Amino acid sequence: MINVICRTNLDLALEIFPDALPAVPQVGDRIQSAQVWKGGFQLELEVYSVTWKCSTGGQIWIPVIELHVPKLRKWSITQFYEWYAPKVGRSVGSFI
Repeated sequence: MINVICRTNLDLALEIFPDALPAVPQVGDRIQSAQVWKGGFQLELEVYSVTWKCSTGGQIWIPVIELHVPKLRKWSITQFYEWYAPKVGRSVGSFI
């Protein structure tokens, strides 16, 4: 397993993304959150970029995986929250 850092610019405090993976994902791959919401919904985001960051001390590099809404959706952040909020039992206003 390879230690990774998954991050996104979306407000997704309750989603759980991996901190280790069997391999470094490629741009365009998708990663599913471990959080399972009512009705079985699990958020899946697309790998937008992978940046190798040097750890403190300069001895180890860790891939930082930037996750975003899949490009095929062509959504604005507002459109994403309009879709996502009802699935997780929140209002759009709680995100924006």
